[in-house]
Formats: sequence, C-alpha cells, structure tokens
Amino acid sequence: MAWMTSTGCFDEVLTRGVSGDVYNLADCILQQAVVGSGANTLFLSYLKHSLCAHLISHAAVLKRIAKFEHLDRYHCMGELLDFLEQIIGGVTCRGKQEEGALTKAMLALVYWLMQIYEHALEVFSENNRALNSEQQLMVEKLGLVVEKLAQSQFLLGVVYVGKFEDPELYGLLVKKYELIDNLTAASGFVPPVVSQKNVTINDYLRKAALIDSDTLEMKEFDGRGIEPITYCLQPLIAIEILFNPNCDTQTYVAEFMSIQRLKGYTLSRLYCEIIRACLISLNNVNGTTRESFICAFTFIKVPHILRQIHMQSRLLNPTEYEETAKLDYSPEIVEAFELLLQDSPILDLMDARCACNTVECLLNEMLKNHLINEKQMKMIAARREQDTTGLQKLELNTNQHSIVKFVFRAEPPLVGILKTLGSDYNKVQEALLGMLLQVLSGNSFELILSVATVQGKLKTFISGLIKCNEASKQIPGEMGKVALARAALFDVSFLMLSFIVQSYGSEVVLAENGDSFFEKWVRECLVEKHKSKSPAVMVKLCDQNKVDELIVSLNSPEGLKGSSLKWHEICANIPGLLYQVLMAWENETLSTPEIKKFLDSLKSRFCCFSVCATSWLCAYMQVVRQDELLKPMNMVQQFLTAVSADELMQQENFKERLGLTVQIVRKMQQDFQRLPGTSPKLRTMLQSQNLVSQNPLEEQFEEVWKNVSERGWLPIDSTLVLENLLQSCGPFWLVDKLVQQIFHCKYIREMNKTMDIVFAIMHLDIERCTIALLSQLVPMMLLNKLQLSEIVDPFSRVLAKLCVYCIVATMEAPTGPLSKKRSRAAIDGDDLLADGLCPTPKMRKMGSDSCDSSSSDFMLEHAAAAAAAVAFATKEAASGGVSLREPLQGCLQTLFRTFAQYIVSDELSPKIYFMFQFLSLLVEVGRERVKPVLKLIPNGLVQSMLKINATDDMTVGFILRLYDLNATTGRTFAMSDLCLFRNIQMRKDSIKL
Repeated sequence: MAWMTSTGCFDEVLTRGVSGDVYNLADCILQQAVVGSGANTLFLSYLKHSLCAHLISHAAVLKRIAKFEHLDRYHCMGELLDFLEQIIGGVTCRGKQEEGALTKAMLALVYWLMQIYEHALEVFSENNRALNSEQQLMVEKLGLVVEKLAQSQFLLGVVYVGKFEDPELYGLLVKKYELIDNLTAASGFVPPVVSQKNVTINDYLRKAALIDSDTLEMKEFDGRGIEPITYCLQPLIAIEILFNPNCDTQTYVAEFMSIQRLKGYTLSRLYCEIIRACLISLNNVNGTTRESFICAFTFIKVPHILRQIHMQSRLLNPTEYEETAKLDYSPEIVEAFELLLQDSPILDLMDARCACNTVECLLNEMLKNHLINEKQMKMIAARREQDTTGLQKLELNTNQHSIVKFVFRAEPPLVGILKTLGSDYNKVQEALLGMLLQVLSGNSFELILSVATVQGKLKTFISGLIKCNEASKQIPGEMGKVALARAALFDVSFLMLSFIVQSYGSEVVLAENGDSFFEKWVRECLVEKHKSKSPAVMVKLCDQNKVDELIVSLNSPEGLKGSSLKWHEICANIPGLLYQVLMAWENETLSTPEIKKFLDSLKSRFCCFSVCATSWLCAYMQVVRQDELLKPMNMVQQFLTAVSADELMQQENFKERLGLTVQIVRKMQQDFQRLPGTSPKLRTMLQSQNLVSQNPLEEQFEEVWKNVSERGWLPIDSTLVLENLLQSCGPFWLVDKLVQQIFHCKYIREMNKTMDIVFAIMHLDIERCTIALLSQLVPMMLLNKLQLSEIVDPFSRVLAKLCVYCIVATMEAPTGPLSKKRSRAAIDGDDLLADGLCPTPKMRKMGSDSCDSSSSDFMLEHAAAAAAAVAFATKEAASGGVSLREPLQGCLQTLFRTFAQYIVSDELSPKIYFMFQFLSLLVEVGRERVKPVLKLIPNGLVQSMLKINATDDMTVGFILRLYDLNATTGRTFAMSDLCLFRNIQMRKDSIKL
C-alpha cells in the first residue's frame, strides 16, 4: 500500500473512483486513513479536499465513518472525530441520489457516536471510574461533534427524516440512548459540559435520539400568546343556539374542542370562556321569547357539555391527567370559576337581571354533574361572597321573577308530561289534556321546550305528541265529553307540533319512515323558511269531492259541525278549499263580507284549521304578482282577528289554544309575506310589524357591524340580520363585507379581534363561507380586483390565519352521526346507546348517585357513552384522521394552483409572502389535522418559494412539516427541499465571507 502515499497515485485513485462508485472510493480512502495505530492525516486532508471539490458525497463519507468498529484505537478515533468536527457543519447534498442516502448515513452516524460514548462509559466503570488522557480527550472531541450536530437544524432535520426512512435503525438508536442514560446514572459518570449554556453531551444526544417535530424550529406567525379577551366563542354560541337549537351535545363538544386546539387554550380557559359567552348572550335576550332557551342552555346544557369535555380530555390524554384521575372534582373547573370570578361586573349584572345568585346556580349544576365537590363549591361560593362584600347589597324586588328558577321548575312538569304521553292514551286522555292545556298558559310551553331540548328529551316529547295526535283522530259516532276531549287533544297536539316545527325545523319532527298524519302534512303542506312548497301541488293533492263537501258545510248554518269529514281530512283539503274561495273572491263571485264569514266559520271550529289555511296562503303569496297580494294577505289577517265571546264560550279551553294559534300564524306571516312595491297601505302595515327592512343591504350590514364592533360580541338581533343577508346576497357578498372590516383596522390587536368575530360569524354556514373565501375572495385579492388594501403584513398574516381557521373548522365540521342536519330519530343525547355504546361500570356507579334534578340523572346516565363516542372522533381530528371532503378539496387544489401561477420570477412580493404565511400558519395552527390539505400542495411549489423566500422566516421545521414523512414520496420531496434550502443558505454564508 506504499504506492498510495504519492499524490499522483492518489489522484489516479480519485479518477478511478469518480468514474466508479463514490462509496468504494470512500472505503478505499478511509481504509488507508486509519491503517495502524494512528490516522493518516494526508489521506484525511485529501478526503476533505474531495468533499469540497464534490468528487465524493458527504453521505458516502459519513456512512463509511459509521462503519469503523475499532473504538479502542483512541488515536484513530480522535483523528476521525476531529475530521468530523471540521466537515459536519458543511454537510449537504448535490444530487437526488445523495439525498436518498444522506438520511440513513446521518442516522448511522448518530448511532456510531452513541457507541463511542457507550464504550467510554463502560471503560469508566471498569477502570475504577477513571479515564486516561486519550480516552478523556476522545470524549471531549465527541462532545464537540455532537454539539455541532445538535445545533444544526439541517442535520437534525435529516435525522428526523431518517427516523421514518429506517425505523428499525432508529429504534436501535433510541434503545442505545436509554442504555447510555442508565449507564451514566449507574456509573456516576459526570457528563462533560460542552457549551457555555451548561449543556452536557447527554443533553445533545437526547435531542438527537428523541427527536420530534417540536425539536425543529419554526417561526410562529400566530404567536399563541394569551389573549386577554376572547371574541370568537360568544358569536359562535349565539349562532348555534339560534339556528341549531336542537344541536346535540356531541356537536357542541366537537366545536368547542376544535376552538380550543385552534386558539391553544387550556381547559380551564375554555370552560371559563364558554360560561362567560353564555352569560353575555343571556343578558342580550333578557325579557325576550328566547330568554328561556338560552337560560336553560346556560344552566342545564353547559354543565353537561363541560362534563363531556372533561371526560373526553382524560380519555384522549390518560397520562397527562393521571395525577388528577383519583380526584372527585375537576381542577380545571375550579380554576375556570376562579377566572370567572375575576369578571365580577358581568356576574353582578347577571345576578340583578336573573334575580338570583348566578355563580351559585352554576355551581349546583356542576355539583350534580360531579365536576366539583361540596368543599370546592363552598369555597368558590365564599369567594364570590367576598367579592361582593364591598358592594351595596342588591335589594331584589319580590315581584321580580327569576327566569333561572322558572327553568328549573319546568323540569318536574316535563317529566310528568313525558310519563303521561308514554302511557295508554285511552286511560290518560283527560289528564293529558289538562296537562297540555296548562302548558299553554303564559310562557310555560317555551320553558318546557327549552328544558326538553337541552336535556335531550325533545325527541321523546315530539314522538309522544305525534302519537297523541294520531290517537286523537275523529271516531265516527263518538259523542259527549269523550268526543270533546278527543277533539281538543287533536287540536292542541297539532298546534304544539306546528310550533315546534317553526322553532326547530321540520327535520326535528320528520322521522325517516314516519307515516303519521302530521308528518305527511308537514312534508306536503307546511311552508318553512328557506324551504319553498308549491301551492299548486298542495291543491292537486286535495280530494275534490271532499273540497266540495267542505264548501257546502261552511255555507250551512251549522258550519263544520254538520260535516261528515274527519278533522284530519279537513286539514288536508283546506288548500283546495281556499283556492276555490280565493278565485271566487277574485272573480267577484263572493263578496268581502261573505269571505269574512266563510273564514270565521273555518277558524271557529278548530284552531289547527287556521294554521293549515295560513300555510297555504303564505305559499301562494310567494308565487303571485305584487298586485295580487292584497286579498290573500287580508285572508291571513282575518285569522289573527279576535274571536267573539260567544264563540269562546261554546268551546271549552278554546282561549288557550287560540293564543298559540296566533303565535304560529303571526310567525308565518312574518316569515313569508312579501313587501309590496305599490300599495302604501300594505307597506305601512308590514313595516309596523317589522317584517322587512327598508334600508339598502349595505346600510343594513354597516349598522349591524357597528353594533358588533362597539360591543365586541354578537347580539341576537344582529345575528338574525346577518343570516338574512347571507340568504339574500350569498356567502361571497357577506364574506367580502366581513373581510373588509379586517382591512379597515389600524392596530394588530384590533385586527385579531375582528378576525375572531368574522370567523365566528362565518359559522352561519361555515362550508359555503369558506369556499367563497378560498375560491373567490382570496384569488380576486391576489389579482387586485377588489377595493381592499394591498395584501401586506400584518393584514396578510391575519387574512392567512382566517383562511386556516376556516379550513380546519370546515374539515372538523360534524358529519354523519354528529351532523347538525339530523333527523328526529337522532337528535337526543341518548341516541348513542342505540349503537351499543354503554357507560363504563365506573360511570354507571357515578351516575347512580342521588341528584336533586332529573336532568342530571339523565345526563350522567349517558355521559360516558357520549364522551367515548365523541372522543374517538376528536382523537381522529387531533391526530390527522380528519378526511378532506368536497367541495373543500377541489377548492384547495385550485387555490394551490393559483399560488403556483404567481411564482414566476425570483422577486419576493407581498403576494408571495402571503402564500408563505398561509402555508406556515397551516402547519402551525392545523398541525396533524391538516395532513390531507398538505398532500394537495403541487410538486415544486415549495421549492419555487424557497428560491425566492429563503430568509430567516423559512426554516427546516416548516419544510418538514409540509410533508407526510410516512410516505416514500413525502420523504423524497422533503429531503429535496431541505437540501435546496441548505445549499441556498450556504451560498449566502459564503457570499458574506
């Protein structure tokens, strides 16, 4: 081998190696470099020269060094470590083949370095805990190499890719580190400090061995700072309870957990913000018809929601909550109340408005749901008492009614009604009628519905009412008191069900295969907002013979009393009847007094006839000309006129039914009557009822936004206006107006506040609004086709965050069993039990404890099953198991292609920086959940962006988070981008030098 000592011969070897395999060349050189007891520095210098001249790859050299097994040849080891320390900072790749080899080579090198350290520890233990000078020097040099490796984000990134490329070798590496950790502790070896920050060699080895995505640095655009005030939860809750009142607990849990992950909240912060948002919304509806529902939601539903979040968090993260698992309360709930007590102004206000101790009422419900114990409850209540000691005690008016107490008092009657509805109809007819008529007094029906909804008993209530209505159909020949009770039950159950449909939507009432009379009538004849029905089709469904008989009966002195038609047959044929009457009035065959008498005769027999008639008239008014609206509108108005005292005396309990009828008819009138453009009289009448706003759409939006921005939360009335604007103008118009408000802000804090509110408002229809934002608004802004400020930082960062929030929210929007659009058979909290999901024995035991409220019995019985089901869905969401559905998938593909079209030069523009911010926030905020989105990024887009934007903002952590490293293609593209980024940075550094 002496011939290889000459430079000429060595050049000949290099020439042969370049034309052959670089790995053979590396083997050849390194074999000669470490022959004998010492290393040949000449060969090592030639090897370094070869690396600088790109005659040989770093991957080949590192892989060959990692094969050196003579760890006891300390001089050679020292020279190799010196060589590594010199070249490790310049490791890179110059070709595709090298990129694929470097990952395994780096992994093998780290393993080899650990072997060296392990050998030194074993020698230390065997030699009476001492190392000689050569061994000590070798450990010091090892520390320098490990330090440079651990401080290089590029090298750590390569090791991270290698973790997925060769999981077997990485497993050996982790085991080797664990062995080193144990040897260090057992031998008493003090790891040398290898930096000025008191970091030891063990710390650096741990960083390389236990590497994960968080180890790799990435610039955070979101910041994840603690927000002093949260602006997104209250609008979100206001929208959900207003437009999805029958939304089940699992859906709320999924949405709140999604917000928690997006905002980075702790559980205690999330709990506090949910309660605070509900109290703000409750204050907003004080004294209105929605007060009972929002009150029931706040004090009955929310504790159950928090319980499921509490249970789900422990199912998803058992190790994190292992220490608190044995506690009989939730520490997060206690901390949440401590945060809530800091907001004393809203608590003082709600105590006055609700005429009760708000905190105490909430604590009682938390106690029933086993979220706190009595000790914690007394402690928090005492804290609240201390906060109000310095204030003058509020002398509550004894005449002031507490809506909270009314809500809790509605629970026992609901239990009684459900029990009676489930009994034999023939045995409880009179008792049931008395209960239902009693419910119609005042706002009792609204209270009963509110409690039934939040307790998950609405399905049972509706099923019982449908069963009652079906069993109350007329029986020919039945006379006397029994017949009157049957008629009243048919009428009142029909009215109650109609009111429920108006409040919650027909999906709540309609079962999949429901064939009852009321369900058929809803499908065929009941008009609903945003669900048009043809009045002509309704008429065609009528039986002409029965329509003729109806006309004859109404014209007779006895009216409908003498008709042989059954009650439900009259309801079904009213459209045909009214059509003929209306045509006769139009043709002047019937006079106005005759029409009035005709309608009075119809409404005086049954209240449900007025509802059926109004439904057809409202459908008819949607399809006729403006100049043909007067007569049908007057007919509807006739159903709202007062009934004479004689008529009230003729029928028992008619007054209670009439009150509910007026509510139903007026709601239809408000939802479906159009504003005529010609008749001042009609316009004045409708304006007095506040049916339609006369302001232009732009002014309506500006007025709403002024209210929202001044308050920092979304009033219920504003929510209704925004929903109408969405339906009238479409999602693009509304999203455009909302995003404009972000660009009108002057300060970053104001921008983030506005962005949160905008994001929550888009939940009016999160999917359609997201599609409008990504497929229309953002591309148009990139083309400068909108009258907005240029997309520059910080506007671009806030806009990018809004886009990411919307993408994640749309991906995690409930589908299937968690969908908001649910049938009557699947809207309750107990529907999971039908799928075989039963509570665990431990939770059954917890649920068996005595509680003061029937609601907590129901909730505790099914809490574990519901939490387990929704935990599975949320775990998939958090771990990237969320599927990407159309149309969002196609929209994102188009958006990424649009991004690629703008990267056509080497100039860094604000638009390109916005794209970078968008991708950065996507991986920063979305984390594992957005993997399906990242897969849609076109090949080459990131590399093109790297060439333009290889600044300090671009990091190794960002690049690697963009790819699925479990896939071969993902690792290939990741290494390609990583090496390109490395070479660009090295080029910049060399220019600086």
